[in-house]
Amino acid sequence: MRDYLFPPLILPLFLLLIVVPLFLVLFIFTGTTVFQVVFGVDGQTAMTIFFFILVGSFINIPVYEKEGVVYETRYRIFGLMYAVRRKQKMVIAVNLGGCVFPSILAVKAMMDLFRHLPPDAWLIVFLLSTAIIYSFARPVPSVGIVVPMLVPPLSAAFFGFLVLILFGKPLILLPKLAFSTGVLSALFGADILHLKDLDKIGSGVVSIGGAGTFDGIFLTGIFAVVFSVLFI
Repeated sequence: MRDYLFPPLILPLFLLLIVVPLFLVLFIFTGTTVFQVVFGVDGQTAMTIFFFILVGSFINIPVYEKEGVVYETRYRIFGLMYAVRRKQKMVIAVNLGGCVFPSILAVKAMMDLFRHLPPDAWLIVFLLSTAIIYSFARPVPSVGIVVPMLVPPLSAAFFGFLVLILFGKPLILLPKLAFSTGVLSALFGADILHLKDLDKIGSGVVSIGGAGTFDGIFLTGIFAVVFSVLFI
């Protein structure tokens, strides 16, 4: 049977023209559907929001600079060892599409929730999710702060489900609760509370939400809503 199975002759071209567009279409469809569910907007408005996030993912806004790590290069010349040290600065920035826009949307969802849910209920979900994300997040040199992808959205959806049951609120609020707490807990638990660990990453530009639409902050909100539907 193995003799009759073979990959496309031009595998990279196949991936570029078939697989990547399919994943992109699926991702856009999921993202716009989430915006429709959470904010009650129509398809055109949801697509506009997604477009602004996509464009914003290319824009990093510098916030402040700090001294980075010291690099030492050693040279051996005529039997003598010379060491050249240079210090590189670290620029802390926020990504417009991966951090700023999702955070604004999360705050909007949070304010909408307060008309139906006590603020302390929202705060419980946020604090629990932030604690879980913070415990899993780790600084990786030359990469950034990393956290297992499914931990933030699952935490927001699960704790949101428990809190709604505890407070006797309808589960129809869960997608909005999961999105708002998921985005903001990922921002605080993985990024803001780990700013003290930036020296372990290295130098250069460290952007919060720097991977744009595919960053953990934005994806946490998207997948938190997807997982929340499973609890309803």
